[in-house]
Amino acid sequence: MNRLFVLFASIVSLSTVSFCSFSGEPTQLDWQDLKPAQAQNQMVLPELSYQQKMILQQIFTLSQYDDPKTNKDLVELKATLRADGLDADGLLTLRAEYIEKQQRAAEAVTSDFDGKNVRIPGFLVPIEFSAPLVATEFLLVPTAGACIHMPPPPANQIVRVSYPQGYEVETVQYPVWVEGVISSHLKTDNVYLVDGDTDVTMGYQLSASSVVNYHE
Repeated sequence: MNRLFVLFASIVSLSTVSFCSFSGEPTQLDWQDLKPAQAQNQMVLPELSYQQKMILQQIFTLSQYDDPKTNKDLVELKATLRADGLDADGLLTLRAEYIEKQQRAAEAVTSDFDGKNVRIPGFLVPIEFSAPLVATEFLLVPTAGACIHMPPPPANQIVRVSYPQGYEVETVQYPVWVEGVISSHLKTDNVYLVDGDTDVTMGYQLSASSVVNYHE
């Protein structure tokens, strides 16, 4: 009888531990957690003076054209940089590679939190409403005003949130806590913001169970 009791107690204890492991507190995320470490751009551009940067910008702009006057100006501008020990064509190649690496880093997402219940702070950018001021779909971003009259953040710094019960948006200038199940999903959607339609690339989706003011 004692053996049966011990076995029964062990099963109950194991069940309790398993249940607690699934019903524990959500994993709290920081925005840096959504940036894969290996995706950071390690490429370093050479130091240039303000004047050298302006000359390189002129060279880049003029290189889009092909006529005798433009070609003459290009030769002179490149010679100016060459006198400073700088190769304009090489710098433009480095610039293109840097921009490409930045783009790849911005769109890199992590699957470490896929399917997990998480809690993350941020600012709302409403994109769909069920009633005036009641948002059911919104973008969660790390800074106030992002995507509104400003370029959107990198894709891995945008979470598209679905919250069918709706959240009454008093202002987009105050942060909130969002809790729910997150998944990595790189996708570009055309969304309507206050300043019109725009294409936004998002790195994550989150099905929210709770949206509350940050300071509550």
